[in-house]
Amino acid sequence: MKAKVIIENGETAIILTPENDFEKDIIKKVYNRKQHFDTITDFDLKSSYGNCSNHKIEISIKEIR
Repeated sequence: MKAKVIIENGETAIILTPENDFEKDIIKKVYNRKQHFDTITDFDLKSSYGNCSNHKIEISIKEIR
C-alpha cells in the first residue's frame, strides 16, 4: 500500500492507496464499517524527556457477527 502525507496550510492529510486486491479489500471493509465492521484507530507516540520515537497509527478492523 502506498502512503502519502500532505501537510498544507496547517492541515495534514494521510492518503493510503491500495496496490493489490488484498489491500483494496481492506479499504472496502473500512468504507463499509458502519454496516459490517467495527474499526478502532489507535495513535501511539513514545516520549521520553522531550524526545519522541515510535510514532504510529494503527487501524484495527473486526467483522461484526
